[in-house]
Parts: sequence; C-alpha cells; structure tokens
Amino acid sequence: MEAVAIPANQPSEDPAKQYRIEIFEAWCKSCGICVAFCPKGCLEQDEERSPVVTRPDLCSGCGWCEIHCPDFAISIRPTSPRELQRAEEAD
Repeated sequence: MEAVAIPANQPSEDPAKQYRIEIFEAWCKSCGICVAFCPKGCLEQDEERSPVVTRPDLCSGCGWCEIHCPDFAISIRPTSPRELQRAEEAD
C-alpha cells in the first residue's frame, strides 16, 4: 500500500493549524465523495476522476473527506512545528 504524501501547507502564523492530506491511491476508487464534502475546496478530481489536492493551504483539518470516504483512502493529519522545520531545511 503506497500513500501519496502531499506537502504540508506553507508556514502560517499558527503552525498548529496546518495539516497534511494523504491519499492512499491503492484504496481509492475515485468516487469523488471527498471532493464533494471538502468545505474549503482543497480537493479536485483529475482527468481520471482521482482526487488531487490542489489547495492544501486551505485545509482546516475538519476531516469531512476522511470521515465520508467509504474506502478509508484519505487521511488528514496535523503537521507539527517540527515537521515544518524539517521540510524547510530540506528546501
């Protein structure tokens, strides 16, 4: 099972409010439920109807996409300040 990790949001005033969106492609059947339930419009479907994170910076961490996914193919995780620091150092 391979997860596609989406880079964390750009640093903001409050790093505790940043989230990582992960889509497990092997589990996803491209139903579009996550896209439909995202209140912030972070997700869109590509040409093959697979979900794509297009605006990770808008993610509020509400978890609606994760809760409603029938295949458990998406997860939302808070990004810790330590993870943000490691990402910045890698750039």
